[in-house]
Amino acid sequence: MNKKSPFPFGMIEGMMPMYPRIAFMGWMFLLISFLVGLLSLSPAWGTFLSDAKAVREGAAVGSAFVQANASIHVTEAWLPQFKFFGLGLGLMAITMALGTIAMKLRAMGEVITSHIPEGQRPAMPAPPKVVRVFQLSTLMGVMILMIALIIGIVLATGVVPSYWRHSIMNELNPAASGSALLAELGVVSSFATWLNPLRMLGMAFLFTSIILALKVIIGTLQLQAGLLSNFYQQASGN
Repeated sequence: MNKKSPFPFGMIEGMMPMYPRIAFMGWMFLLISFLVGLLSLSPAWGTFLSDAKAVREGAAVGSAFVQANASIHVTEAWLPQFKFFGLGLGLMAITMALGTIAMKLRAMGEVITSHIPEGQRPAMPAPPKVVRVFQLSTLMGVMILMIALIIGIVLATGVVPSYWRHSIMNELNPAASGSALLAELGVVSSFATWLNPLRMLGMAFLFTSIILALKVIIGTLQLQAGLLSNFYQQASGN
């Protein structure tokens, strides 16, 4: 009987058979992202660009132009993080499917070797350490994408609407040095420079986990082929 894996590996292995549900969740995130872009972001851009630049930038607080501009920036603060989290769930489902295949291959190898005479039965090697690496890489990737999503939501409910719900020409452009508006401008102008690479880091962890999971499957197949070949040679020699 296999020993129960320690935390968090036992939790990850217990979730592996749920990869179809996780893939479905990823598709739902992407579908929602598409609908938000189609039904919210696109109309907001249409409203904001429906008149000359001087008109929309000079619009007063509370006008359709200011509200549309705020809606654009708020949506663009959280929607990319939401979308990438959905992609991350899809990649996580792929890794879990590959991990499930690797676990089934090992179980199949144990069944086969159990039917080999005890004197010729090869010892089953311990699971390769790379299994733990791809499990941790998957967990790290999803956690980083979740952190990016939380940060995007915090920005979209805090500093981003606080800054963009002002008139561009009447309040934002004349903002004085040291004012709260300029401090907010620094945040809304800079978060993409580190939040976007953070998303890419999470995706890199997930792609790495897929590569490592494939390596585990290939290694397992090669090991089992070698064990069966050695058994056949021993049996033929006898």
